[in-house]
Amino acid sequence: VDMVATGPIAMTASQLFGPVFWMLLIVIAWRGMQSRFPTDTGQGAARTRVVGMLRNGSVGTLSWMATWEGNSYWFAPAGGAIAYRVINNVAITTGDPIGPVGSGVATAEAFARWCAHHGWTVAFYSVTEEFRSSLADRGYGSIAVAEETIVRPRGWSLQGGKMKDIRTAVNRAEKEGLTASWGTFRDLAPRYAAQVRDISELWVAERDLPEMGFTLGGMDELVDDEVALMVAIDGDDRVHAVTSWLPTYENGRVIGWTLDFMRRAPDSMNGVMEFLIGRTILLAGARQLDFVSLSGAPLAVDTDPNGQSASVRAVLAVLSRSLEPVYGFRSLLRFKTKFRPEFHRLHLVYADPLALPAIGLALARAYLPTLTARQAVRAFGRRRTARATVPR
Repeated sequence: VDMVATGPIAMTASQLFGPVFWMLLIVIAWRGMQSRFPTDTGQGAARTRVVGMLRNGSVGTLSWMATWEGNSYWFAPAGGAIAYRVINNVAITTGDPIGPVGSGVATAEAFARWCAHHGWTVAFYSVTEEFRSSLADRGYGSIAVAEETIVRPRGWSLQGGKMKDIRTAVNRAEKEGLTASWGTFRDLAPRYAAQVRDISELWVAERDLPEMGFTLGGMDELVDDEVALMVAIDGDDRVHAVTSWLPTYENGRVIGWTLDFMRRAPDSMNGVMEFLIGRTILLAGARQLDFVSLSGAPLAVDTDPNGQSASVRAVLAVLSRSLEPVYGFRSLLRFKTKFRPEFHRLHLVYADPLALPAIGLALARAYLPTLTARQAVRAFGRRRTARATVPR
């Protein structure tokens, strides 16, 4: 026997029961998928909060990269924070977790649980040896991905036989009338700022691949008022080269600078980069800073094959071989050894070895987000003769 609603109450109940049931089910499912941890993926209040945390003290030399556009932010209940970006369901972090000393591991494990709750694979990228070792004790695997070079500016000088190349470059630059100007992009006169933009655009135009991102800054990161510039300018008001330096704070005081942006005009003096970096290190020594990091050279380190994933090594090896002729990471690493630095390896730390192929592809996409299929075929489909990209 079919039962048919005839009265207004019965008809209303029969027609609304289904939609109400499904709406309640959707709300319950949506609430269940929400994390109990606060998160903000914008660049507004979340970025301001992260900047405040960095000024109070950041554990890594690459920490300021967390403020760059494209990052999302996750905040732990205990006060730590992590900058990350999700690519193909892989959550890639930027450097060590931000927060009080000793809180990094707890923050990382809470973040890993939050990512698992969202169905994401977590990859802690460009983290320090100390952080890697702490997570290794908890069953995480790792692979070296970059070699960071750090100079201690106190007591650093241009004297000695090993500093001959730097000393020669500085002396030549001064004889040719070059001066090293320190300040922010906002401080630059309009004519200088326009030349810096032209140098950057010309550098990008000369490459077959687009400008890389992720842990490699460009013009967008250069204009940050917290980022300092060292610019080489001659007597005719012509800009020859520019470098940018990211700050590292401790209790509100800058304790170090990290090299990011390096561009020079095609016809600039040989050795102009040695001149700018040398002057920056001397300035850091005069200001009693703890370190000057010449940053990490991604994909320039030979990974240890023992116990590492063959799949991720293969992805990183292909990227390294294909990008070296264009970006010259290994040449850049050799260039940085002129400044007598300390060497510190940066690592990729992961929880699941089976996810390494996906992590490798996500990293490739993070560094080259605008790569087209045609550019990829041209870059990865044939071998090319390497050409130096580091100014000599």
